[in-house]
Amino acid sequence: MNHDTQPGQTVATPVEGFFKPLAYSLVLLRNNGYPCLFYGDLYGMRGNKDNDVPSEPPACGGKLADLTLVRKLYAYGDQEDYFNDANCIGFVRRGTWDKPNGCAVVMSNAKPGEIRMAIGTEHKGECWTDVLGWEEKEVKIDDEGYGVFPCPGVSVSVYVKKDAEGRDRFPVDFDANIYNE
Repeated sequence: MNHDTQPGQTVATPVEGFFKPLAYSLVLLRNNGYPCLFYGDLYGMRGNKDNDVPSEPPACGGKLADLTLVRKLYAYGDQEDYFNDANCIGFVRRGTWDKPNGCAVVMSNAKPGEIRMAIGTEHKGECWTDVLGWEEKEVKIDDEGYGVFPCPGVSVSVYVKKDAEGRDRFPVDFDANIYNE
């Protein structure tokens, strides 16, 4: 939801809740652009009973803080896109010399999917897991530097090395409950 498209504003154009994690993954984790979080998506929005505007919980199933931390820790370096299917896409961020871990992102706007993506031979033998916790399967990087990364249907999974620096900070303990009086 954008600041001028929220309920009660001039261009009240709702964005479906299922789409927000996919959209934020693209906005926050790709190498181009200047990402911005919408306050109402991070903290939720208070409704307005006088104007029939319902309240909304934080977006992305409460995982927006996790996606933001992925950006801070792992979304660095070269990017390789895997856009071979209209309904299941992925991309890899390779990391840099000072932030070497990188990440792999796979998302589907339909049924569950998976994509074989190249992480790099420097990662062979490593085990990668979804920091969002929406996909439970572990991915082992093969000797050629590839892994097969699955994601649930109508969802996104963001993989990093299981023991990457900072991995213990997930899930983020973010208190979005600012409206309690």
